[in-house]
Amino acid sequence: MKQMLAAVALMMSGLILMAAAVDSGLPYGYWDDPNASEGKAPHAWSSLEADLRPEACAQCHKPQFDAWKNSLHAHAYSSGLVGQFPDMEVEDANSCLQCHAPLAEQKYKDGKDMADSIRLRLQHAEGFARDAKLTDDAFPLRHAGVTCASCHVRGWQRFGPPPRSSSKASQAAGHQDTPSHGGFTATRDFEQSQFCASCHQFPASMAINGKPLENTIQEWQASSFSRQGVTCQQCHMPDRRHEFRGIHDPEMVRKGLDFSLAEREGEAVLAITSTWIGHAFPTYVTPEVIVHAEAMDATGKSLQTWQWEVVREVFYEDGWQERQDTRLMPGERREFVASPMPATVTHIRYQVQVIPDRFYKGVYESLLEGVLDKVAGKHIHLALKHADSNDYVLYEKVLRLTANP
Repeated sequence: MKQMLAAVALMMSGLILMAAAVDSGLPYGYWDDPNASEGKAPHAWSSLEADLRPEACAQCHKPQFDAWKNSLHAHAYSSGLVGQFPDMEVEDANSCLQCHAPLAEQKYKDGKDMADSIRLRLQHAEGFARDAKLTDDAFPLRHAGVTCASCHVRGWQRFGPPPRSSSKASQAAGHQDTPSHGGFTATRDFEQSQFCASCHQFPASMAINGKPLENTIQEWQASSFSRQGVTCQQCHMPDRRHEFRGIHDPEMVRKGLDFSLAEREGEAVLAITSTWIGHAFPTYVTPEVIVHAEAMDATGKSLQTWQWEVVREVFYEDGWQERQDTRLMPGERREFVASPMPATVTHIRYQVQVIPDRFYKGVYESLLEGVLDKVAGKHIHLALKHADSNDYVLYEKVLRLTANP
């Protein structure tokens, strides 16, 4: 397990290679060890303007904060992450933070800083509140994970998409005057999929079986969504909402798939089509989707079962290896056929279950089988409990067979 975690840390360190991929509307190297507070804040700024914590941003950006606080971005500095750090060197842990808490201000300074932060994180499981007192008792910036400043602040300057307005002048890119923090620089880069690449597209040098461990941007580029100009933000941040919904959200997933269940020549066939997902389903190696079918007789007795996995399954054994890749590509239609049928079958029940954190569960269970210090053990127990709570049934339907009434 230690060897696998070290491999994960090494893989994460390679993500910085994607930093130069962001378009030129942003400062060069925008994602290259981003620093929000480099230099001195303008002396005329209020303490609120110079506060990088999301609770401070919430005083003026309430809708964005309220959407973000429940997102996975807000909870990227999670127990499942930091519970693994006591077994790592600071440098390896900071490599993980390149995506889970990207700012230079969020990185660990040394081993003591890391240990203190991991202990403190156990006290901060209640979440974020925009009416929190902006004192040292509020969440440390590191604990905010992928926070507002991670995407919007560099060297005290604010960056964001052009305002939405009927005025063409206000929609233009470039500096925008606002009453607070010296205005901001508007750029269309915030509306481009490439903006997400630094964390959601691993480099080709870290491919497993010819595909990077996370290959979301390239999957999107190969899809019709890219050709039609449908970006990550249009699906995961509709109307600019900072929810970042994905595989953990049943409603979001249902919107992207079409289900059709029918009888065909003595078989039961569930067809699943990826209609509105602009990348592989699921895109990453952590989730698993299980399609289960059960044949029953008139009394409800189970006669036979079938099961299929929709997953990219990888494992670490002297290097990363891929066991299977059965995911649906954008636009793909796949049939799950229950056949041959038992003679007395009258009904077929299909169920589609989503396990968003399947890979992580395996990591947590392996860690708990070993020797963990007290703090790490608490974190991993919390992480496993949370991962188990994320499982859900995406689809369930019973088909009455006409061939055997």
